[in-house]
Amino acid sequence: MIAPGEVHLWLVPVHVRPGWPGLLDAGEQQRAAKLEGTPARDVFITSRAAQRLIGSHYLGAQPSDIVIDRGCPRCPGARHGRPVFQGAALDYSVSHTRSWLLLALTGTGLVGVDIEEMDSFQNPEAMSRTILSEAERTHFAQLTGPERATWLLAAWTRKEAALKLTGLGLRAWPHRVDVSGPTVRATAPEWPSCTVHLYGLAAPDGHASALATTEPLVAVHRFELPDSVHRPVPPAVPAAVPAASGRLLIAG
Repeated sequence: MIAPGEVHLWLVPVHVRPGWPGLLDAGEQQRAAKLEGTPARDVFITSRAAQRLIGSHYLGAQPSDIVIDRGCPRCPGARHGRPVFQGAALDYSVSHTRSWLLLALTGTGLVGVDIEEMDSFQNPEAMSRTILSEAERTHFAQLTGPERATWLLAAWTRKEAALKLTGLGLRAWPHRVDVSGPTVRATAPEWPSCTVHLYGLAAPDGHASALATTEPLVAVHRFELPDSVHRPVPPAVPAAVPAASGRLLIAG
């Protein structure tokens, strides 16, 4: 359903729709109950329900029958690994802010995606010393005024997308992952030998986003998820293809 070299993007507003809480499994419903009265509850329910609804579209199963495996290959018994649709021959990545959920899927290779709020970094100077490589810090030092925070957040979303693709997370030491070019240059422990391609994404107002893939992109298709559990998923909305610079613009 996803052609080689393509990525499908789903951008979902964070709010709980009728019927969505019932799509969570027993453990997820217990976790949601503990979050009652907090904004994190809406984010959690939106994320887990949307993953099952989107998974059902690709796997041809009922959302309640979609099994999401989050096992970690490095930590037996842990549930903090990359999410995987059990039994599916595709890869996906999910990210969220307080307002938006972004999910990316591919049928070939691996994918990572990240979305962040523009005010994520209250102290860009301090964060730059923690997350940037030496070459990136040199570039950051040449910037002035508001462009520093904007550039830093763009770099961070690219790093996060790459870190999610590998499943290493912050164990990969962000300052040893350089994302200043169209592909990742990394000296982080356990970093895979495959090429990781990077793409900037146009995001909703007040946000920044990025995509990482192990296969060069040919095309991206954007989907919208219906609020109702019972409505069919609409056809894809065409989106822009990647430019030679490694920057990809997705409208909406």
